[in-house]
Amino acid sequence: MSIQDMAGSNIDPSALQQGWNNLKETTPGIRIRNAAEALNVSELELLLVQPLAQRVRLKKEVTDILRAVECFGEVMALSRNEQAVHERTAKYKGLKVYGRAMGMYLGDMDLRLFLNHWQHIVAVSESMSKGLRRSLQFFDAAGGAIHKIYATDNTDVSKWDELVAAMTADDQTERVALEKIETSRFPNIGSVTSEDVRTPWSKLTDVHEFNALLKTLQIDRLEAFEKVGVDYAQPIKLDSVEVALEAAAETQLDIMIFVGNRGIVQIYTGTVNKLLRMNQWFNVLDPKFNLHLNTSQITSCWKVRRPSSDGVITSIDCFNAKRELVISLFGARKPGQKELVEWQALTAKLETL
Repeated sequence: MSIQDMAGSNIDPSALQQGWNNLKETTPGIRIRNAAEALNVSELELLLVQPLAQRVRLKKEVTDILRAVECFGEVMALSRNEQAVHERTAKYKGLKVYGRAMGMYLGDMDLRLFLNHWQHIVAVSESMSKGLRRSLQFFDAAGGAIHKIYATDNTDVSKWDELVAAMTADDQTERVALEKIETSRFPNIGSVTSEDVRTPWSKLTDVHEFNALLKTLQIDRLEAFEKVGVDYAQPIKLDSVEVALEAAAETQLDIMIFVGNRGIVQIYTGTVNKLLRMNQWFNVLDPKFNLHLNTSQITSCWKVRRPSSDGVITSIDCFNAKRELVISLFGARKPGQKELVEWQALTAKLETL
């Protein structure tokens, strides 16, 4: 059976497992996400062919599981997209849920949750050289990973095991019915004028109103940047995130780093310290926060200025070749506060194209 034949609901678990075993032999250390891509399957499908001792499918009780995680103490949260990985070590505390689709954590663990995309949950136990590595992994309808929670040395693993036992699903088969997720369509890309974007942009009173602007105009974020004019959105060099992080580390400036996918946005607020370039990856390697950014796949960066009732709010936004947002940086700020003058000075120094 070919790798192509294994894709889809008729996947042969034994053939898929053999395919991954072959990959691990030829590419030692390959991560499951990369292996799934190489085998033309979803990460969830590849995970489910592992022995039951290593993975347990959980009931689709997302909010109940997240509230139980609040009893675990310190954990590591990982959210990513194709080019950026955001890892935060902290405690989940104070989940807020709005309807069925939106959830939020505010605090050291700062998350925006788009819960309608959280369709599959798996508890994973991996034998590592340092012992057992536990994780809770959340996937969308297509089997793509949305969010992962890892136990740390400071996690209450007895509470963890209690949750897994209580939430174990009846269905533990290797097969899973997946859905094809339609990519967002923006019918007005290429047809809106500069004035169509500038007029509502100039009337923004809060940065959170920006998504409503995009929805009304039926364009994506990048189209808005391209049309609004350089006084609001200015193209900057592709290494601007790296330059900004290095400047923030040198001055110990508090910043905000946003990384997300269709199901989540994960945010870190604070200083960055240990920065390291490793081939195409630029990394932040601090005790409670890690960032891994594949800068070779960033195709455009923008310095963006949005009006608000607190004054102008400046961000650095970077995109990939699919016009998808990879990462955003802001100066640290809470609602009702003006933007840090140090952040304004830092972004003013970024070289323009």
